Amino acid sequence: MNKLIAYLLPALLALAVSCASPQKTARKGVDKHKNDSIDFARSRQNAMLFSDGLREKISGQPERAISRFEQALKANPDDHASMFELSELYFRKGRMEDALQMARQAAGLNPSNEWYLLRLAQLCKMGARYDEMLETWHRLIRLKPQRQEFYSELAQAYVAMGKIPEALSTLDSLERIAGLSEELSMQKFNLHLMNNNAGAAITEVEKLAAAYPFEVRYQAMLADLYLKNGDTTKALRQYEKMRETDPEDPNVLMSLAEFYKDQGDEEKAFDMLLEAFANPALDVETKVQVMALWFQGATFSEELNEKAERIAATLLKTHPDSPRGHQLLGDVYLRRNDLEKAREQFVAAATMEPNNYAVWETLLFTDIQLSDYDMLGKHAAQALGYFPEQPLIYLFDGYAKYQQKKYEAALKTFETGRRLVVNNDRLLGEFFSSIGDTYNKLNNFEASDAAYEKALSINPANATVLNNYAYYLTLRKQRLEKAKEMSARSLELQPENASFLDTYAWVLYKLGQYDQALQYIEKALKASDKPNATIIEHHGDILFKLGRKEEAQRQWKEAKAAGEGSKFLDRKAREGKLYE
Repeated sequence: MNKLIAYLLPALLALAVSCASPQKTARKGVDKHKNDSIDFARSRQNAMLFSDGLREKISGQPERAISRFEQALKANPDDHASMFELSELYFRKGRMEDALQMARQAAGLNPSNEWYLLRLAQLCKMGARYDEMLETWHRLIRLKPQRQEFYSELAQAYVAMGKIPEALSTLDSLERIAGLSEELSMQKFNLHLMNNNAGAAITEVEKLAAAYPFEVRYQAMLADLYLKNGDTTKALRQYEKMRETDPEDPNVLMSLAEFYKDQGDEEKAFDMLLEAFANPALDVETKVQVMALWFQGATFSEELNEKAERIAATLLKTHPDSPRGHQLLGDVYLRRNDLEKAREQFVAAATMEPNNYAVWETLLFTDIQLSDYDMLGKHAAQALGYFPEQPLIYLFDGYAKYQQKKYEAALKTFETGRRLVVNNDRLLGEFFSSIGDTYNKLNNFEASDAAYEKALSINPANATVLNNYAYYLTLRKQRLEKAKEMSARSLELQPENASFLDTYAWVLYKLGQYDQALQYIEKALKASDKPNATIIEHHGDILFKLGRKEEAQRQWKEAKAAGEGSKFLDRKAREGKLYE
């Protein structure tokens, strides 16, 4: 064979084979190219629709955004990013099932995407799909085993489902990663209590106390837990340990005071309290609050008063610039009826803290109890400088002027004060009562009666108004039956009031009912620790009307010795005759 032919034959044969089916080979190439083109077009369409969806979402067009993302999914059914976006948009529209389905599919297609899993967990929680929620949190923990917040969320999910042991186990796992912390320990502490396991709860606090031996707060918590659990020995040991750790901490001393008080050792408890109060590190207002709680509900015996006095002395020494010690000491003297000393302390407190209304009010009441109307007027004027809109101070000020016989000034003060009264009928009634008294002194009887009527319209059971109104009508010999009725009503309200008994006796006297008048004037004398001149003089007048003239004169002389009576008292006592 020709060498050239022998060389070309294999090549020709190969060429013949390749040319034998030229149409089939070309079709395969065309199909592959066409498929690649379709996939590229779909991918491009999906990307464009997804981008449009994001743009519509950002611009606040949720319906359009949903439409774009759904079209993107049609272009690419495995588009988990569009599924993720749709899960949020469906949820906002209230389509919970659709939202959950999208979140599940997204997380299924891309199980390593924590954001997909987080969305699924949140939607499961909102949709009460607790089992699926738990599984999702477990998936997240397997995905990111060092993410501490995942353990916290899982623990919360267990708690929501009432699975306390599982929640505790989850928190134990978290503690192994994050280490011991107060927040975590207290979560476990509360869960143990929910699980009725006080011992395990105490163990959690013991771990904190052991890890932070100089943190008194943990030690105090542990002591309180021992105490609540009935272990007083461990509680006392813990309190003493706290005191050794920080002997200057007043809170430790107060805890010890409470401990000894609960154990019935009042003396030791009070010693601890005083020691705490002697420490300037504890602010004075806290001390006052503690003291108020300490004595809450207690009857103030002299023993208790002595304790209050010792506390007051401690406050004055420890906090000399604070008025609280003076206030407390003033209250002590007030309870002992040592009014002069009480007033000294209230004056000191008011001087140190003039903007404290309560101090001024107590001071003014003390002035009234002392019947010191000059000081009452002085202090009321000072108080009005700080509290010009407090009506009660005007009542005090007007009363001081009334007692000083400055009736016009008193009336002006009462009228000013009553206009400031808001939603306090009792106080308003007192103003009208005082206005009635003052108009009577000014001989404006019509205005006086009108004020009394106004006071009684506010409070028909105001015994003082009933008595005063009745007495002044009797002096004027007007409407005596009305006077008798009002006086009788005042005695129903206060049957042992000597002044009211005297008024009723005097009404009966003016009505000519002398025997009955004598009964009531004698009751008035018995009800009085020290009968005043008016009552004694009235006794003499009634005796004279009953023909017991010598006894009457003796009463008039006694009345003259007791104080100021009527303008006729001197003549009656001297001459033994009745003048009216």
